[in-house]
Amino acid sequence: MPSSTSSSDRRLPRLHWLAVLGGGLAIAAAFVGIMELRLAARGFKPDIVDSSRAWSRERARADALGSRALIMVGSSRVLLDPDFDVLRRDTGLEPVQLGVDGSSFVPVLAGLAADPKVTGTIVVDLAENVLASPMRWDGAYDYERDYERQQQRFTLPDFDRSEAYLSDWLRGRLRSYADGAHPLTTLQWRVLHKDPTPQYLRMLPDREILADYSQVPQPQFYYQRVIRNLGEDVPTAGRSYYDIEHDFAARIAVLPALDDKLFEQSLPALAAMTRAIQARGGRVIFTTFPTSGYIRQMDDRRFPRQLFWDRFVAAVPAPAVNFEDVPALRAFYCPDGSHLDYHARPAFTHLLVRALHLEATR
Repeated sequence: MPSSTSSSDRRLPRLHWLAVLGGGLAIAAAFVGIMELRLAARGFKPDIVDSSRAWSRERARADALGSRALIMVGSSRVLLDPDFDVLRRDTGLEPVQLGVDGSSFVPVLAGLAADPKVTGTIVVDLAENVLASPMRWDGAYDYERDYERQQQRFTLPDFDRSEAYLSDWLRGRLRSYADGAHPLTTLQWRVLHKDPTPQYLRMLPDREILADYSQVPQPQFYYQRVIRNLGEDVPTAGRSYYDIEHDFAARIAVLPALDDKLFEQSLPALAAMTRAIQARGGRVIFTTFPTSGYIRQMDDRRFPRQLFWDRFVAAVPAPAVNFEDVPALRAFYCPDGSHLDYHARPAFTHLLVRALHLEATR
């Protein structure tokens, strides 16, 4: 009979723990591999998830490139519409993507104006709604604040920063994380589901976003964009397309112009930012990117040209190009009313370079 004080080691199974661990890792790797193959067969592609770290890397490039930088500032249209390969080829400059989805361009432009190392060309997509609305804290303020904090102190990489870098690196290479999804939701809705949730947006490592509108149901997707921009509950269920569009047109026809007081008050600060950049040899160009259909009609109603665009051009000492003044740009069609499909990006970018007079001098 064994003593109660005998060593318990003799009661434990003696396993080859390295083999067990290796077998577990092999099973996990096989599972991930099968998921990736299934996702690839269904057309999914890896992309990066936007973050303050990704934006800060591009922001640092704006400093390092000096006068060779072509810095894109704005919101979702800046992220989706320009093709950086075409910009690089046609201008001889190096594009830098500083757009922030759903955010104001003002904090980014202010940060560039305050940085003496920024001496490149800055293209700003002028969002009149941003200047006409009360200031709200959004992603652009967070990104700019995080970048400025990084510049104020030098720190060696710690565990958290190293882990975040490795996590970004891994997720940018696995389809399981495409457009911000997680493996479990990907398994449920994209691997096992008969009709997988489509991936119509894809962010590239340089923060360009490709939009493939063939992946979404139309015109329902477009209608949802119109309803969101209207800010009204427009019923669509059980109604014909004719009735829905008649309802849209009637609602848009009575939209009032927005109050221009806040817009006008913002212009001196924008003019000062522009002059600060110009004083050290940089360039600032303001533009508006194409819109279509009801989205364009809403913008025209809410932001009458004489109260907004014309006043901006008179107050801010920089070149300004409105897409509605350039027939070639005005002709582009936006499938959701607000953004271009990725197939249209090369042609649009080539024409945009010409409209902004950014052609390379050879």
